[in-house]
Amino acid sequence: MKKKLLAGLLAASVLLGCVGMAWAGSSTDALVSLNYLNGTYLAGLKETVAAAVRTAIQPIYNAALAKAGLSPDSVGGAASGRFAAGQGAYGDTLTLATGSGLVWTAGTAYMDRGMLVDATAGAEAPAGSALVVGHRYLAGEETQVIVSAQSAQWMVEGPWTRGSGAVVQAPLTFTDVVPGQWFYADVRYVVEKGLFQGLSADTFAPGGAMQRAMMTTVLHRLAGQPAAAYAPVFADIPDGQWYSQGTIWCAHAGVVSGMGDGTFAPGMDITRQQIAVMLYNYATKMGFATNERGDLTPFSDAASVAPWAQEAVSWAVGAGLLNGSDGALLPGSNATRAQVAAMLHRFQNWMGVQGA
Repeated sequence: MKKKLLAGLLAASVLLGCVGMAWAGSSTDALVSLNYLNGTYLAGLKETVAAAVRTAIQPIYNAALAKAGLSPDSVGGAASGRFAAGQGAYGDTLTLATGSGLVWTAGTAYMDRGMLVDATAGAEAPAGSALVVGHRYLAGEETQVIVSAQSAQWMVEGPWTRGSGAVVQAPLTFTDVVPGQWFYADVRYVVEKGLFQGLSADTFAPGGAMQRAMMTTVLHRLAGQPAAAYAPVFADIPDGQWYSQGTIWCAHAGVVSGMGDGTFAPGMDITRQQIAVMLYNYATKMGFATNERGDLTPFSDAASVAPWAQEAVSWAVGAGLLNGSDGALLPGSNATRAQVAAMLHRFQNWMGVQGA
């Protein structure tokens, strides 16, 4: 369905581009009346293009009506380009059926779930992204938009419903994490769950390095911050530091075992394979089945996975927690805070499925 919608939009864009080129080229022709070009000719050409677009969209539109239990007569017939005006207030929801068109005309809103193609920008709108006033959108599947302004206005073609009382997500206070970034939803999740904190009130540092002590602190929070009596488990983990209790708890629980020389190296940047090992140990100690195994051979650097991390990395790949980058696993590469947020988000979703 998504491919069909995107192809339809591309075709429409090409047709509309042809309209512009034909009009621009013909307007310099002294043998053709400018009034004719601006009037009869352009109007006719636009209608021809509109008819072509309607023909391409009609099957999708009809399918959307059928899913909604409606008939073409009950909503005004074909996908004709006739848009109905709507308005709402803070917290209102706008639910679009597959194939419905949307033009946002005033106020702010964001896409909560579903799939919107921004026909104006020529790209799919990312989940959680803000709608742009004046842009035209097409729903690739049932999509929900939530109003985040005191009032808003829109134009819709096709089946849609408006609800009220939705919980509107307050914008994150971080200036370096904004809607539209690939990690936005992941950062929002780990911050709202209390797993991560920003480096300051307005800075998250998504591209910053993640230290080993940060990771044990996050896993301790994920476990509900159980009490852990201090013990000199590692020579470089003294009592009273912000990371002490989390690291000591992880050691007692068997989630971490240190560097092999009696130290933990709390300030060292954590690698992707070290994260995989910690998550694997955490899942195992918490009683989750860790049977998934992924095939590492397709990755160009599979041989560089450390022997002590082989099983955990294979599990992380099989469970969908660790993804490659350009065909490589990068097991020894440092992980950024945004990447760890994404992995933690996937990990908690994985635990939710396992516990269902």
